[in-house]
Amino acid sequence: MRTLTAYGIGVVIILVVLNGIAWQAGSPRLHGLNVFSAGFALGVLGTYISAWLNGYRRVA
Repeated sequence: MRTLTAYGIGVVIILVVLNGIAWQAGSPRLHGLNVFSAGFALGVLGTYISAWLNGYRRVA
């Protein structure tokens, strides 16, 4: 598995867990956490697009 793919999957899993905990707790900071999560997910998407356009290759 590519390192970038593993990183993206890890990020998604952690953000889902954090958002789920905040939602279950009824935290008033949930909106802020959702905005942060969305921004981070868009950043990961941008990284994938950049890697694809620039010919990312795993070095090992």
